[in-house]
Amino acid sequence: MKKALISSILLLTLFATVKAQEFRNLDFRQKCDSSKTRICSWDLSWGKKNAVAPIPYKKKTVLQIQGENEKSVGFVEQSVSTMKSTNFQILTISSSIKSEDVFGKGAGLNIGLYNDEGALIGTKDMGGFYSISWIRGTHKWKKYTLSIVVPKETTTLKIGMILYGKGKVWFSDFNADLTPVNYRNPSKLAYQYIEAAVDTIAKNSLVRDSINVVAIRDAALKIAGPAKKYRDCYLAVEFLLESLRPYGDHHSFFMTAEEVKNWEGEGSQVSEIAFPTYKVIDSCGYILVPPFHGGNPKQMTAYADSLQAAIETLYSTSIKGWIVDLRQNTGGNMEPMIAGLGPLFSDEKLGALIDVAGSPDAWYYKNGRYYGDDYEGWTVSKPYQLPAALPIAVLTSPQTGSSGEIVVISFIGNKKTRSFGQPTWGLTTGNGSFELKDGSKIFLASTIMADRNNIQYTTSIPPDVVVEDKATTDQDETIEAALKWLAKGN
Repeated sequence: MKKALISSILLLTLFATVKAQEFRNLDFRQKCDSSKTRICSWDLSWGKKNAVAPIPYKKKTVLQIQGENEKSVGFVEQSVSTMKSTNFQILTISSSIKSEDVFGKGAGLNIGLYNDEGALIGTKDMGGFYSISWIRGTHKWKKYTLSIVVPKETTTLKIGMILYGKGKVWFSDFNADLTPVNYRNPSKLAYQYIEAAVDTIAKNSLVRDSINVVAIRDAALKIAGPAKKYRDCYLAVEFLLESLRPYGDHHSFFMTAEEVKNWEGEGSQVSEIAFPTYKVIDSCGYILVPPFHGGNPKQMTAYADSLQAAIETLYSTSIKGWIVDLRQNTGGNMEPMIAGLGPLFSDEKLGALIDVAGSPDAWYYKNGRYYGDDYEGWTVSKPYQLPAALPIAVLTSPQTGSSGEIVVISFIGNKKTRSFGQPTWGLTTGNGSFELKDGSKIFLASTIMADRNNIQYTTSIPPDVVVEDKATTDQDETIEAALKWLAKGN
């Protein structure tokens, strides 16, 4: 028995080592003039040739990526073929990274997974939902690590380094390891954390009747393995949510405790919100409603206040109608959007989220206050009421998603309202927030959106008037169609 155990451990070690050795030139020492990066095995997937260079540094070579402006992208990666596995594996890459005056999205590591047909089946970088991990500014050398669960059908692994923006970033001591999870036994901490996450999914997920709860639970426990800290279980929770994708859930996501704190706080990356903009177009009040990603009460109120102020200012110019542009609204937090647009709604009840048991939880707006059936809600600073109702044109596109679609639904059944553009994204499920022991949260697709007349939406929301916007530089066909309708007075 003891001999068999030793053999298994040796086999596991050998397997992981062989896979890791398939990655080449991780120290960047081998130079190739034929490569745009001038470094063997590393390709320039995006960016200018002179954006990447090998730089000597303290008796070793580091890889430098330089961006000219905040929209520059320098993306270096290498691809490795691998055999399909009978079990899940964990791919972990790491690198010491130094940055200088990095502005824009930031710098970091990247992983891509592909099947034998060349289709992308998994990807991860230092971004993600509300991530605070992108490297910005000027920082000394620090080691960063990125891990992803590798599905059994994976046949190509891509690992890379990227800079989105302006500045310089250096990568050194790059490492990659591919580890099977078969022989990993869960610690007590891992067992408790994963059990809580699985229980949440089993009770509340819209696809709970389609998934094999036992199978994904067992796999997640092996992925978490000998976890000593809660953060050691994060990859397993991400795996659980990814396991829901084949059954139609493309909306659920996980937010770590650190990301939750950032999401709720002030002065963070996430808190740098874009406020609504407005103007008068052909005697109509045009409002561009951007997404709002954050949970800080002060900023929610500021966003909603800015919307109501825009409505008041536009109405004072004697406009003849409204254009509410949601075409770039990818979602986020619905509350400030609904509260801000409140004066435009003709009814108090605007819609509802229907859970797996068929129970509705409606959302409302009245006299400056946003609230729900079981939610006391909050009120904007200076509630504004329109003296008269004017016709409203709502603009949608395939980018209108999630909470952006909730705003669209809030206008369905509204008096003197018509929608124009293209069908929405189709993320018409509501994400319930479920907190785990360390303050991390699972945002789980656990409800279906319904309008004020209780009609449910499970796919993209079609506009009343479909407009094939050619995106020409001198004309916006969707706005033109809306203006023609508003000119009729409706």
